[in-house]
Amino acid sequence: MDAKSKLDTELTWLGIGQNLRRIRLSRGLTLKEVEIDSKGKWKAVVIGSYERTNRALTIKKAIALADFYQVPLGHLLGTDTYTKNTDRKRIRLDLRRIEKAKNIPEIKLFTAWIAGSRQDWNGEILSIRGSDILPLAIALNIAENEVLSKLEYLNLLYK
Repeated sequence: MDAKSKLDTELTWLGIGQNLRRIRLSRGLTLKEVEIDSKGKWKAVVIGSYERTNRALTIKKAIALADFYQVPLGHLLGTDTYTKNTDRKRIRLDLRRIEKAKNIPEIKLFTAWIAGSRQDWNGEILSIRGSDILPLAIALNIAENEVLSKLEYLNLLYK
């Protein structure tokens, strides 16, 4: 089977809907949590309609949704086999606790850098991506697999 015919058979509305649901669930999100985390940009009913294929997903919306879920567009559409190299548990930092905490300048600097580079100025919660774990581990001078435990110990995770 050549690449073109493979793409034609894999790219179906049903497949895209199933991928959307799989990606959302792999992030540990309910439809309502998607709405909350996106600050209302993605309504629960709309995401559910995309997943059930009751509503067509435009290319523009697909690109934005892939960005929101932090996956390549091809993965969202089901045309590649990308797997994210992260723990399935979401890591969200409570920036209010970090601001009030003492003796954690590395974490304060790290979160300021991430927020600045992403232009994320909400000031309350910061989601950590899989690609953020290694730089944070280096900043803290600990192993990657110790980052989550350290953040839990310091009570810096958003609950």
